[in-house]
Amino acid sequence: MRKFFRWLGSLFTKQVNEEVYHLKIVSELPENILDRTLYLEGDPSKEDYWYALLKCPCGCNERIMLNLMQDAEPCWEIRMDKNDFSIYPSVWRTKNCKSHFWLRNRKIIWTK
Repeated sequence: MRKFFRWLGSLFTKQVNEEVYHLKIVSELPENILDRTLYLEGDPSKEDYWYALLKCPCGCNERIMLNLMQDAEPCWEIRMDKNDFSIYPSVWRTKNCKSHFWLRNRKIIWTK
């Protein structure tokens, strides 16, 4: 059954590359941001993060800022485990390049 669900999921997603994202925790989001870097603004001592920032992985170089505060919508969640991190739910840009992707285990997974 697990193979079936993996196959079913592969119909809707594709991984474009194996390049991993790096995580930087900052007290204030920077003006200039690096490729393949996810910035988290917040208080790491409390594991309380307010915003995530990254460059759009499609190459358009647009900045994508994600709200991580649960009391405002839309909001995302970051899950960190040892050296990996993921963002939930997916990121779907409604303007410009219209990219739609997941950031899972430090890698970008595109929708088809």
